[in-house]
Amino acid sequence: MLDAFAFVVWDVGTRPPLTLVRDLSRGLRRPRLLAQGLVRFATGVGLLVLAALVARPAIPTVRAFTLIETGMLIAALLVEQLVGPDLRRWMLRTA
Repeated sequence: MLDAFAFVVWDVGTRPPLTLVRDLSRGLRRPRLLAQGLVRFATGVGLLVLAALVARPAIPTVRAFTLIETGMLIAALLVEQLVGPDLRRWMLRTA
């Protein structure tokens, strides 16, 4: 769930690479946009790390953790594809 939220925050499913490059160039010209982007990036990384920290105690070996975490990331990408746009719309309405 935390992995999926990280991908929703990053807008992984609907942001084409060219849009990402344009956003970065706009951020370099406008410090406020760059700061907002850095906060989104840090939030996503924090959610990914938190997901790993929550899952780690339940998984006995590092090899098993790697396999299970990979599966969790794939599932998170699928969840982001299915509900990500709706969650982003909901977050914009409530903000």
